[in-house]
Amino acid sequence: MSNHLSLLRALASACMGLVMLTSCATLNQEECLNANWFELGQQDGAAGRAQTHVNEHRSACGEHGLPVDEPQWRTGWEQGIRLYCTPENGLQQGRQGSYYANSCPIELATGFEAAYSVAKALHDARMSRETLQRELDSLETSLRDAQKPEDRQRIERDISDKRAYLRTAERRVWDAEGDYDIYVSSQGLMSRR
Repeated sequence: MSNHLSLLRALASACMGLVMLTSCATLNQEECLNANWFELGQQDGAAGRAQTHVNEHRSACGEHGLPVDEPQWRTGWEQGIRLYCTPENGLQQGRQGSYYANSCPIELATGFEAAYSVAKALHDARMSRETLQRELDSLETSLRDAQKPEDRQRIERDISDKRAYLRTAERRVWDAEGDYDIYVSSQGLMSRR
């Protein structure tokens, strides 16, 4: 039951994140009129939004016949993106499993992307292991409830297969943790995994 609640919480959190991203993507008429384009650009950059995100603002404000101060937005975005595109933030974004929009300028991309990649691999390995563990738990419940011998045999085979997959997934987590620790240590970063 607690696995199902955890899954529901994770899904609800993901849905809320999507709603928040979508609602931030467009501006209403009042926001277009009163926008501090520098600050908005800075916020968009600090959130890791791509430089093309200004097109969404242009589209939203265009619906109201209002302009976007693109030079001010870009100046703000260039400051904000520098806050986002750090190796430390790459680790954080990767650990959270966040989407990366390939928004970092080339001079910042290498550090951010290397950190993001190693942390995202760890996140993905852990998620895969958790999924397999939930599937195994479900199969074990099904085995307890199975009445027919042929159903029990099929489920036992499935459990055996799932345990093998789970062992492989656990090795991937162990490898990803090792890669993460080596990366953090080699870069002189302080980070929890």
